[in-house]
Amino acid sequence: MTQKCSFLLILCLSLWLLQSCVSSRAVAHMIFYNNSDKEAPIRLSITKNNKNNPNKVILHTIQPGLQELKVGSFAKGAYSVTAEAANGNLVVTKPVSLDTERWIILNYTSADSLSIQKKYGYVDTSVLKKVDGRFTGIDIYSENRRPPSL
Repeated sequence: MTQKCSFLLILCLSLWLLQSCVSSRAVAHMIFYNNSDKEAPIRLSITKNNKNNPNKVILHTIQPGLQELKVGSFAKGAYSVTAEAANGNLVVTKPVSLDTERWIILNYTSADSLSIQKKYGYVDTSVLKKVDGRFTGIDIYSENRRPPSL
């Protein structure tokens, strides 16, 4: 009888450990780079694909420069990250796979065309929109390793 109990206990413990490994959650970090001289309010939403309601909504004011924000843990899967800026005039959505720890990098630019021309050599109006007399844009991409500059 004790052998059966021991076997069942080991089996239950093994199944529990297996389940905990399978259902691990991916951690998402947000890296903001505000390339403008002003702070900017941003609304981020992270939504699991095939769902209507966002899993996480973040309202954050990004200061000029580089900032990191830990977003939290998510079930593994495919998600969409949506960033809204300039009172909803600028909306960008990108797919992100959260299967491991990910760094989601958001670059925000808002400047006059001369400043952008000096810094990058050209003004790409297909990516930048004119908002309040300044060219404004958001770019989102993800990395599976921590960026070396952080």
